Amino acid sequence: MKNIIIFVSTVLTVAYAQFASAQDTLYQKLSIPELFKIADTSHQQLKISRIGLVAARQRLDLVKTQRNPVLTASATASYIGDVTVFNNDFSGRTTIPMPHFGNSFAVQASQTLYKGGTIHHNIAIAGLQEQLAALAYQKNSLDVKIILAGNYFDLFRMYNQREVYQENIRLAQLRLFNINKMYKSGMVTKNDVIRNELLITDLETAVQQLNNNIDVLNQQLSIALGLSDNTYILPDTTILSNKPIVASLQEYLDQAYQQYPELRSAELNNRIAARNVSLAKADRLPGIQLNAGNSMLRPLTSTMPARDMYSNGWQVGVGVAFNISSLYNAPKNISLAKTQQSQQFAVAEQLRQNTEIAVKAAFIKHREAKQLLQSAEKGLQLATENFRIVEKKYLNQMALLTDLMDATNVQLAAELQQKNAEISILYTYYQLQKTTGNLN
Repeated sequence: MKNIIIFVSTVLTVAYAQFASAQDTLYQKLSIPELFKIADTSHQQLKISRIGLVAARQRLDLVKTQRNPVLTASATASYIGDVTVFNNDFSGRTTIPMPHFGNSFAVQASQTLYKGGTIHHNIAIAGLQEQLAALAYQKNSLDVKIILAGNYFDLFRMYNQREVYQENIRLAQLRLFNINKMYKSGMVTKNDVIRNELLITDLETAVQQLNNNIDVLNQQLSIALGLSDNTYILPDTTILSNKPIVASLQEYLDQAYQQYPELRSAELNNRIAARNVSLAKADRLPGIQLNAGNSMLRPLTSTMPARDMYSNGWQVGVGVAFNISSLYNAPKNISLAKTQQSQQFAVAEQLRQNTEIAVKAAFIKHREAKQLLQSAEKGLQLATENFRIVEKKYLNQMALLTDLMDATNVQLAAELQQKNAEISILYTYYQLQKTTGNLN
């Protein structure tokens, strides 16, 4: 009796745990645009990129302060000792009392009037770097979204595969029921029953493996999107009925040339390189500053005896400074800046070539996916007809079980290939859109 109570308690505990787990599971149906929208706000990599964009804006504001005048204020307090005066042969000395408390106040201001365009170029470079940070965010967004789209469509494939396997299990169980009736009538051997049972076991194992893979991929997607771990993402199945409209290859190339972030970044880097050349040249020019100041000093030590009074003075002037060493250093800096500019031009051209290759490859892959879908649909039609014929022959004892198993496997493979081909069309379309910088 005690063992029975323990057994019942264990069963109830397990059942309750499974029920509670099921209650905690959240199912969320997401379309691709919704997936991308959540990623824009919640993906950790994009959060980091946004912080970089904010830092670039702050850096620009900081560089702009070079235009502002430099203001300094100072105040000092000191103790002044008495002055000792010696004869020229140090034979005698005289001590002169001094006011012992000394202090001073000073205000200085300077404004750069001209520095060879250095300030202007630095501000322009900081502005271009801010634009680069924005393009880096766009590039990271494209990379993140295409990865999420890949995971999304992988999940879609797994759900479809599980559905196909489950339908085949149902049909195999129905077939097993008929085979058992035939076995009892002596029409088939026990081996036929066992083979069909093995097929069902293999399909159930495949379903279990798919369930595990779905769990893993769901967790990865949920974490990437900032969702809870127990969220199960359900793909939008209506997406299969909305076939994407594809433009011509030239139109995609034109889009990529105009808006792909890496190409636009290369153009900005070209402009930065040109500014760096101008900065190197500006080092050979003088700097001009406007200076002004006012100071109060106590005591007056220019009189004899010293007087405990404040003296106030002010000054305004223009200063010119020229770095003489730039006469022999500047040519080397200019040469280096021009070499780096040439290198950047070469990098930009290489990026343009790589982008063109990527667009063409993605376009071809999308066209190939359409062709594979046509072949897969035809293959499924033939595999289904072949299975129907072989199954009918087997039930009439005109075919072997191995023939039926082969026909079953061929039909299963054809169904999976057809489902995967439909999803591949969508995924290759998004890959094509990514190469043009237009992934929304």
